Amino acid sequence: MKEYIVLTLMENTLIFNYRSLLAEENVFVNKNGFYKDSLYYTIKYYKKNIKNIINNISKKGNVSSLKIMRLVTFKNVIPLIEHFNIENLALDFLSTIDLSDYDLFLNCKQIKNIYCYYMPITIRRKFNDKGVNVYTSSLKEISDEFLNQQDAFENDTLYYKKVIKIKEEYPLLIEDLTEFLKINYNLKAIHIYVYSKELIETIVNLVKNDESRNVIVFLHQGYDKGNFIVNNFEWLKELSEKCKEDYTCEFRIIYANTFLRNNLFKQLTFNNLKLISVLCVYVCIVSLIIVKAYDYIEEISVEQLRTQVMSDSPIANLGLDDEEDEEELSDEDTEMEEEISKEEIIEKYTFSNSFAALKKINNETKAYLTVKNTEISYPVVQHSDNNYYLKYDFYKKKTSMGWVYFDYRNDTVNFDDNNIIYAHSMKNGTMFGTLFKTLNTTWRKNKDNLIISLDTEKEQMKFKIFSVYKVDYTTDYLKVNFNSKEEKEDFIKLIRGRSSYKSDDIVTSEDKILTLSTCTGGSNRRLVVHAVLLKDKEEEKEEESE
Repeated sequence: MKEYIVLTLMENTLIFNYRSLLAEENVFVNKNGFYKDSLYYTIKYYKKNIKNIINNISKKGNVSSLKIMRLVTFKNVIPLIEHFNIENLALDFLSTIDLSDYDLFLNCKQIKNIYCYYMPITIRRKFNDKGVNVYTSSLKEISDEFLNQQDAFENDTLYYKKVIKIKEEYPLLIEDLTEFLKINYNLKAIHIYVYSKELIETIVNLVKNDESRNVIVFLHQGYDKGNFIVNNFEWLKELSEKCKEDYTCEFRIIYANTFLRNNLFKQLTFNNLKLISVLCVYVCIVSLIIVKAYDYIEEISVEQLRTQVMSDSPIANLGLDDEEDEEELSDEDTEMEEEISKEEIIEKYTFSNSFAALKKINNETKAYLTVKNTEISYPVVQHSDNNYYLKYDFYKKKTSMGWVYFDYRNDTVNFDDNNIIYAHSMKNGTMFGTLFKTLNTTWRKNKDNLIISLDTEKEQMKFKIFSVYKVDYTTDYLKVNFNSKEEKEDFIKLIRGRSSYKSDDIVTSEDKILTLSTCTGGSNRRLVVHAVLLKDKEEEKEEESE
């Protein structure tokens, strides 16, 4: 059932909810008229008309507190906090939130008090350092049995857990699991080594009721001494299908080697094995061809976009080879056309010339990024979250290569202290697949390579690389804005200290920074490039010379 944003004003408290509507409420969707002290909006309308919505609420009464009833995209509530100078923020749901969302609220200087179910101590200290009081309502203590099974020392450790193991049952297991899912935000997999229908159904229902996760449940057959999996195989199969339909979780059975040997291979003859071997080789070859073909198709798709960008540019159109146009051109026009080479067309191309054409293809286009002597030359997009363009390309078609995109928090018009661009590192060299060249000493010896071009509709900007490094997964380099000069200087010191080479360029707290981030060497490793905006420095030099 479709859900809508519902804003309810009760005395000085604004309640932000996201839910399905009653029949009589549907009439008031996107009407800007209060019905029973509430406003009702689609997400799309809310985003486009947030200023008018805020004005409408202001006419109704004063607001000093904000209560959020559901896990939502918290970027959508920041304008409300900033405009109404919200001092009291209540996250009124039985769950914690992501670290990036905590960072959003840390940047809201208006907030004085936060009420939530649970918050890790390290994050709570950050709020306390900014003078914000944090009040949590979680009272349930997770038992030592659960902590020991997960090799965790305390609840804070459980917040970051991506994988948990259920190795034995005990009286408080279900209660511990229930509380764990409330205080954990990152869970990806549950490994079960003991079996009962009650336990599995409970795990499924807990995960199903938690809209923030997509968890895989692994059943380890090697520990199934009572043959639970074999005896309940049809039940598990039906439950797994039901889970997939709800996009909540799925089952995977990990069979023991002895089981595989006794049940899969003992009936096979030598000829059967030869046939299977041939089929395996055939499948491998076909799979390799499919993968290579898919990579090639992705490369062609990217190249077609670049060609289209150039051809849509008014400058590029001067050099088109069209037979009908040639017949209509005068001698002078023909001579001028011959004088304009392809290199000159590319040299004269600017993003502003093709911006309108790119916006027709993708209305979320914000800039055009170029890194010299790499394959990185793409329009940069921005969505309302940082997940969409991990799976969708510039044409908004689902693909493994994704696209090059700005962090959803960044202001792409005025630009922030730190402006972050992400992309996959594809093996075929597309997206940020050639960003690794920045680690190469030979590549950096060409000083022109250190200059990154980022063109927007309004201006052409140049950034100079001053830090390149690989780092285990962390979010400390993904801060967008800073609350003080000292905080910005500490950030610059941090990212310079990690760099694999030493740069003599001076970077101050007044400078704008461009950050390129991609995966490298696995999902928990990142390749990061930082560059400083040159435009402001050039203007300073001109002012000094005058």
